[in-house]
Amino acid sequence: MTILFYISVIFLQVVTIYLDNKTNMYDFFNRVRQGSIATAYTNRGITLTVARTLFYAVPPFLGFLILNTSKDEFEILIMSVAIINFLVTLYQCFLYSKRFDKRLTQEVCKKRIIYKGYDFYVGILAFMFFLMTPYILNYGALIFPEEGLWIVQLNAVVNSFLTLYVIWIFEPRVAKKIDQKNSYEDEFFEALFVRLYGRLIILIIVVLMLLFIQPL
Repeated sequence: MTILFYISVIFLQVVTIYLDNKTNMYDFFNRVRQGSIATAYTNRGITLTVARTLFYAVPPFLGFLILNTSKDEFEILIMSVAIINFLVTLYQCFLYSKRFDKRLTQEVCKKRIIYKGYDFYVGILAFMFFLMTPYILNYGALIFPEEGLWIVQLNAVVNSFLTLYVIWIFEPRVAKKIDQKNSYEDEFFEALFVRLYGRLIILIIVVLMLLFIQPL
């Protein structure tokens, strides 16, 4: 039974991260480039709804797993998910850069202007935790069982960083450039970079957390 739950969680994670990346990192910008602006927004909304609805099944599965598996097994799951998130994002970053006739390794160095804005770092913070929050909070409930009931309720608070970045910072900037028919190349690469860097950082944090944090 627990193996089935592990497989289900990994499957849902892969599908969700792939769809979320694809629609935000490529499909949206590609449709805008083709002139289908309304379709770009509509299709992105549909895809994100499907992806996030699938992901809603993950927290209950995790709740079952922390009650019925060992700490070591749950740590393997967290590590696996962090690695999957980073590798899938890395692959898609290379793929979508190539589709726009760009080389990711060159753009990382060329797009230095992106690194100068505070909003870029808000984006990194947002995507460090996006699609990882349920795993980290459930692990927190596992190692701090007396505080577990309120720890797992922090999901919405942590994910508010994503809402702040997307709705209040990134989206208005993209929409303004589209309306003014200006280049949005910087925003395209920012969409790639914040996800890539955020998921690399959270992978490192997960490794350190599993190495040094012990249950009470």
